[in-house]
Amino acid sequence: MVVQKSVVKSRVFGELEVSEENIIFFEEGIPAFENLKKFVIIKEDESPFYWLQSIEDKDIAFVIINPFEIKPDYEFDLPDEVVSKLEIDSPQDVAVFSIVVIPEDVKQTRVNLKAPIIINVNKRKGMQYLLDDERYPLRYYLFENSNSNVQK
Repeated sequence: MVVQKSVVKSRVFGELEVSEENIIFFEEGIPAFENLKKFVIIKEDESPFYWLQSIEDKDIAFVIINPFEIKPDYEFDLPDEVVSKLEIDSPQDVAVFSIVVIPEDVKQTRVNLKAPIIINVNKRKGMQYLLDDERYPLRYYLFENSNSNVQK
């Protein structure tokens, strides 16, 4: 089996060689970036952070984190429409990430727990889903919460 590879340009990482099998398709894009459908996840070495890099626009890359790393009691149920849209067959198919905003004052770093990125890792389909759950804020301040496992 021959794996197709593409060279992707990234403002953050320069040129990257990406296997086609690592590209995640967001049918609806990400809110405010609906025209961008293809992304790849890049892991930061020795860090809890990842990058969700657009394949179609080198300037669009989101810092993301596994929300369970910072809030171990984070939990929610996916509605049937999301399970169907992403073709999820079992919980093992799912990876969950949250978008991180890192401002100039790093102590104000915040995580969007209200709208996680849901990915079916087997089908390589993803979406950002807005939770109807008041427990999780749009701006969860990372360094103000003692449950965080992230290095302070």
